Amino acid sequence: MAVKNIHAALTASALLLFPSFGQAIEGGTQTYLLGIRDSLAGVVPPAGVYFNNDLVLYSGQVPQLVIGGVGVVDPDLSVALWRPNVTYVFDSALWGGTPAVNISLPIAHASMDAQGVVGQFTGSFTDEITGFGDLSITPIVGWHNGNLHTSASLTMYFPTGKYETASLDVAGRSASVLNLGKNRFAADPTISMTYLDPKNGLEFSGALGVTISAENSATRYQTAPEFHFEGAVLQHLPSGWAVGVTGYAFQQFSEDSGAGAESIKASLGLSSLRAQVYGLGPVVTYSTKIGDQPVNFKAKYIKEFDAERVFEVDKLWFTLGFVF
Repeated sequence: MAVKNIHAALTASALLLFPSFGQAIEGGTQTYLLGIRDSLAGVVPPAGVYFNNDLVLYSGQVPQLVIGGVGVVDPDLSVALWRPNVTYVFDSALWGGTPAVNISLPIAHASMDAQGVVGQFTGSFTDEITGFGDLSITPIVGWHNGNLHTSASLTMYFPTGKYETASLDVAGRSASVLNLGKNRFAADPTISMTYLDPKNGLEFSGALGVTISAENSATRYQTAPEFHFEGAVLQHLPSGWAVGVTGYAFQQFSEDSGAGAESIKASLGLSSLRAQVYGLGPVVTYSTKIGDQPVNFKAKYIKEFDAERVFEVDKLWFTLGFVF
């Protein structure tokens, strides 16, 4: 594979990797948006301004769920998420590497059908919400050693998205439970690595991180640390295309705690709220130029499986990136 095509891929693709939207395990989705990091996960590109747009469509189910402080039965969730984000890569060195910072503020529409609220009422109801999610800011430093690229990042989530505890209309058999924010601060340190051989175009990427959350003061619910691993193997082609497979694993290694978590375990009759999920699917990328403007496109489909106490979803993901 030509070296110039590898450089084009690095420049146009590298910053398609930062997290933002989520409702935490208290809410059925993770703080960290699983699937953000895949191709070129460990690469920090040359100095410049990078603007990326993620469109993520996903839907899924779970038998029982904690949302807004109440237990919901058989919820079926659908989300359309637009995640614009800007990354500035500095023309300087820090700790022998290249520093950068990413800012993202997602916008989402979510709808949910459920079959009742535990201890309150049975019978189907629908809830939906549209608005901004939580702001995330990610400082990052990247290092390059031949074909090996490594980066360290610390994503900080700020509770800017709309959040309200659940409101129930028992007589009308309805509930308002969905939120686009988490109502708490969280931090996610992550180490990412990419090995990319410019001669044959073969890429191996991986990222390992843990999300540490503050307590949700409205529900007195403390989400336990959330560990996540993402990986990808791709073959880059001289034409600018790359094809491969990507996947992830998510696991909590301790129990959620606090008065809210204990109350939910009691109401749902659960001995544990510990969550896990896995995902796997194909990914394709294309790097090119429009005039002198580098442009990158990515599409992928991820099928989740073996989910416990979180939504098990199918994700259809499109990304369009520009370099300024």
